Amino acid sequence: MVLQRAPQRAIVWGYTDTSDTPTILTFNQRVYRTKSSSSPANSFDQSIWSVTLDAQTEEGPFQIHVTQPLPNGTLVTITLDDVLFGDIWICSGQSNMELPVSYIFNASIEIANAGKYPKIRLFTSKHDQSGEPEDELLRFALNWTVASPKSVGDDLTSAICWLYGRMIYDGLGGRPMGLIHSSWGATEIEFWSPPQALKDCGILS
Repeated sequence: MVLQRAPQRAIVWGYTDTSDTPTILTFNQRVYRTKSSSSPANSFDQSIWSVTLDAQTEEGPFQIHVTQPLPNGTLVTITLDDVLFGDIWICSGQSNMELPVSYIFNASIEIANAGKYPKIRLFTSKHDQSGEPEDELLRFALNWTVASPKSVGDDLTSAICWLYGRMIYDGLGGRPMGLIHSSWGATEIEFWSPPQALKDCGILS
């Protein structure tokens, strides 16, 4: 995956079954400790914990280790490997954004060259909807994946998103790029807006 580089500070978060036990996150030889929110965040009575990392100027790759104690005293550690720090771009819209790389002019050349960009990472959400704001995606179609002929050519990667990210990557001398693709053909902007925003605009009562 790619997290946002300096001067911004990336936020890492997750769920825990207990709100009174600190979560320990180890990153770049520093230990971060946090306590979770006191109120449940989902139907499993889990709370949300979060850690704001120091601003990172180095691109990595890094490992992030997150350790939580279970009620029985056992420590569980989750490790995120190959984490880069660069720029994050969210590519969202209708069918024009959803059009895959395989449909464009010179698609075979573009797909074949995708392996030259291993510091570009791709993520694609899956079509799903909810009647209320969600803390996280309900489903995803492509988890964080290194750019390659397979990942760029499998029809889950937006052509506009890929071409834009690749050109920015080249223009900035190979800075890591995290491209998050979330689009749905023929959807109106109201379907992407939270209820409160629609109420403020007089669309919902």
